[in-house]
Amino acid sequence: MSLDSGLYTIRNGEDLVGRALYETLDLSPKAVFNKTDDPDALWVVEVLPNGRYKLYAKGAPTAVENNMPAGPVVALLIQQQDAEEWELAAVDQAAGTYQVRSSLGSVWLVPEPGKHGPIETLPVPGDDTGSPTVFTFEKVDL
Repeated sequence: MSLDSGLYTIRNGEDLVGRALYETLDLSPKAVFNKTDDPDALWVVEVLPNGRYKLYAKGAPTAVENNMPAGPVVALLIQQQDAEEWELAAVDQAAGTYQVRSSLGSVWLVPEPGKHGPIETLPVPGDDTGSPTVFTFEKVDL
């Protein structure tokens, strides 16, 4: 099952995923958090012709920081050409539930579920740091 382009919320369990409500006023990449403090965290999901997706947090495309196979997921305010084309791998547990994978084969991971913290990526799922995290995408109709 794939998603349509549109506006979504992304959750890890009950925790909302998104950028912080208040951020520094510079143009550095902005972290994406599990259990964000922004109660209105919305994402734009753009379906690409190759079947991958661009994911936009507060209007900025996302990537792994410094385009590395592992590291924090960030929103790019500048250098947006470096945005990741994410793959959403459906999980059989529930409709709208996915693992988020980068083009380099890394996956999104919440290191401390239930706590406010950055979304990280790991190059190899299931190593001793934990298995890939599952995220629920829910379409928002305005």
